[in-house]
Amino acid sequence: MKTELKPATLLLSSLLLALCLWLLAMLLLQQSSEKTMRSRQLEQAGQRIAQLNQQLLQLMQNGQTATELLLSSDGNHAADSSFARYAPYVLSANPAFDFLAVVARVDQHQREAVELSQGLLLRQFDGNRLVPASVRPIYFPVAEQYPDDSQALPLHLDLGVQPEVHKALQRAFADGLPTLVQLHAGSRQRLALFFSSKTRSQPVLLGIGINPAQLLSNSSQGEAREQLRLRILIQDRQQPLLADSHPELASVQLPLLRASRTIGGQQLRFEIMPVDSGGSDNSSHLLAGTLLLAAIALLALAGRQLSRQNRQTLHYQSGMIGRLQDSNLSLKTQLERQRERVQPLQETGERYSALLAQQSDGVLLLSNSGHVLLVNPAAARLIGQQQDALLQLPAGALISELHHPPRSSFAEHVAPLLGHPFEALLICDQSFMLQVEMSISQIQPDHAAAFYLVVCRNIAARKEREAALLRLTDTLAEQVETRSRQLSALLDASPMAMAYIVDRHFKQVNKAFLSLFQRREDEILEGSTRILYDSDEQFLRTGRSVYPALNSGEVTQDDILLVRGGGDTIWVRMFGRAVKPGQPALGSVWLYQDISAQRTTEEALRRARDLAEDTSRAKTEFLANMSHELRTPLHAILGFAEIGQQQDDPAALPKLQRYFERIHHSGSRLLSLLNELLDLSKMEVGRMEYAMQRHDLQQVIRECVEEVRGQAEQHAVSLLFVPLPDELQLELDAFRIGQVVRNLLSNAVKFSPPGGRVSVTVDPGLSPESPVCVEIHDQGPGVPEQERDHIFGMFIQGSLTKTGAGGSGLGLAISREIVLAHHGSISVRNAEGGGAIFQFTLPRRQHGPHKEK
Repeated sequence: MKTELKPATLLLSSLLLALCLWLLAMLLLQQSSEKTMRSRQLEQAGQRIAQLNQQLLQLMQNGQTATELLLSSDGNHAADSSFARYAPYVLSANPAFDFLAVVARVDQHQREAVELSQGLLLRQFDGNRLVPASVRPIYFPVAEQYPDDSQALPLHLDLGVQPEVHKALQRAFADGLPTLVQLHAGSRQRLALFFSSKTRSQPVLLGIGINPAQLLSNSSQGEAREQLRLRILIQDRQQPLLADSHPELASVQLPLLRASRTIGGQQLRFEIMPVDSGGSDNSSHLLAGTLLLAAIALLALAGRQLSRQNRQTLHYQSGMIGRLQDSNLSLKTQLERQRERVQPLQETGERYSALLAQQSDGVLLLSNSGHVLLVNPAAARLIGQQQDALLQLPAGALISELHHPPRSSFAEHVAPLLGHPFEALLICDQSFMLQVEMSISQIQPDHAAAFYLVVCRNIAARKEREAALLRLTDTLAEQVETRSRQLSALLDASPMAMAYIVDRHFKQVNKAFLSLFQRREDEILEGSTRILYDSDEQFLRTGRSVYPALNSGEVTQDDILLVRGGGDTIWVRMFGRAVKPGQPALGSVWLYQDISAQRTTEEALRRARDLAEDTSRAKTEFLANMSHELRTPLHAILGFAEIGQQQDDPAALPKLQRYFERIHHSGSRLLSLLNELLDLSKMEVGRMEYAMQRHDLQQVIRECVEEVRGQAEQHAVSLLFVPLPDELQLELDAFRIGQVVRNLLSNAVKFSPPGGRVSVTVDPGLSPESPVCVEIHDQGPGVPEQERDHIFGMFIQGSLTKTGAGGSGLGLAISREIVLAHHGSISVRNAEGGGAIFQFTLPRRQHGPHKEK
């Protein structure tokens, strides 16, 4: 049906078509703008990944360099002064470093010694509290840390509590490769890299705290920071997120670019996504809404102007136009989708080409099969060839380390090299070999094949600096060696024994020390100080007493009995002081002074003092006894003499006879005392004379028994002596030996109870040449064991025989001197049934002059 349109209708239709075309143009322009922005963002994302990759490589290099510097001192359990000296510099020069810590490896049997030497228990976190570490086979305590504040790990914190950290540290100690771990210190989570020294073999690791947020801020600048969001994640973790450049954005979009990187045995994933501001979408939606309202308004106006007759025709034509527009829109949509599939590949190539061209280091892009896809100008300059000439070459033709055997794929060959910087030789023009440092990373873009990024850095200048540093190190080492020799010469010249000790192990000793303790240098150095102690208990007790004072900065002093190499002991006075209080790992210096002679003198003086005191006390008792002994017979003599003078009656003669007998007895006692004093004085000046002749010893004993029998009857004590059938002819002084027997018999009778018995036995020996033994057995109180050696001294009486029975305390002393002068011996012991047995032996012949005191 054909209907003619009025001019007004045509005008409105034209305006409506123009608005629709303008709306379509604006939408296309908006999409083009968004594609351009996405292309720019993808290029910026690639740059940020490359910058982050470069920063991580630099971080690994800085970490290993810091390890060699901070662990440069020779220490057994910790880095010595190098850590304290250089840690502030290392931390200030690397903003991405949070903290520094030296971690040791301690076995269970070493724990007590480590805690004792450091003065601090191994600890672990129980929630947010530090408690003593539980018992485990192996510990990984923090030996040193910097800074010493809330950012650092607590001293002696055992990091091996977490199973995954324990395995990672074990692996780091075993293979010496860096390892990345996530630590849980109380309520905080810390990311740390652990390195081992490549130049020195030490049972310690250097832990470096990593600040992921600082990595993100260093790898983004300006507009890119605002438009792109970068996230770092750890794969295979329940909480994989390590850092987010926009943590305030809760929603996570599909990333523009993903890349993986292996650091310290951990697979890290980097994701870059756009920051959606929402402005472009809102403007496009507003524009589309405005145009839609305008179209609706125009359509309403046109509808009112159309006549009822033309509405069906207009409706038909509008439907046709709508179907044509839908068809065109569908075709355009398919075209745009095809462009979206092709354009990212083109933009990716352009983006990487621009990125590689800007790098100062040589960069090569390799295919999954190991062929060169792209070479930046810096790499072409290093190799000395044009970029086009290097394309599609196998990587092994340029880098010998990347040449893989025919039976293995390129991916399998380079897998162990991913994420680990290494030195290699770059094959340049004319077969020139250039030493470079290389790193290889695998990049996996979305909807594209994986490729490898190889970064080459010319390290010729660095090698020259390292060589210069080595020469400087050798010079310094020579100076240190010279200074060490000077110090060693001073130590060896010192007459005082000196030792430098770390963790109770000898590190250096001088010759005076070796001479004092009679040891060899090879058995002392690196050995435990336990070698000087008599027992483990003395070793531990000394450590507990002196090391707390050392750690507080005091000079400790102690007199102790130590063991020498020959097994004998000497008294030594030790002086010790810590090199740096508060850091036991630096050790301590000790001086040893031999005070054995001083101790011997002091002991001799002490014994002399005790002997003098005992002698003085004995003399006091002797004077008291002698006064009593002299006064008693004198009183008797004077008393009976006075009575005798008063008696003039002849009938009183028998009574006078008894008085004179008493006077005679008392005078005899006085004479005996005086004789003993005279004998004592002779013995002291060595003027005692002996008349040595052959006599029958049994006859001497009989005479003595008969002389003492009267005294025994007065005390109601029986005397028993059964002589041998044959005579015993000996060379002796009969008078002096009789004096010995009388003294022993008198003492036996005096201290035996009434009704007791004193027996005398003679043993001639087994042969004619055997000495003769005489024993006198009483039933008195006996002699205490501790007094048996002293009872033969002058002025000494036994503690059990001080009964007031009298006596000068000289009889046994004189008897001993007489027996010794006859080359015999005298002793005392207690009998099993009670009482004492005094025994003396005499030789049958005197071989040589008699002994005098």
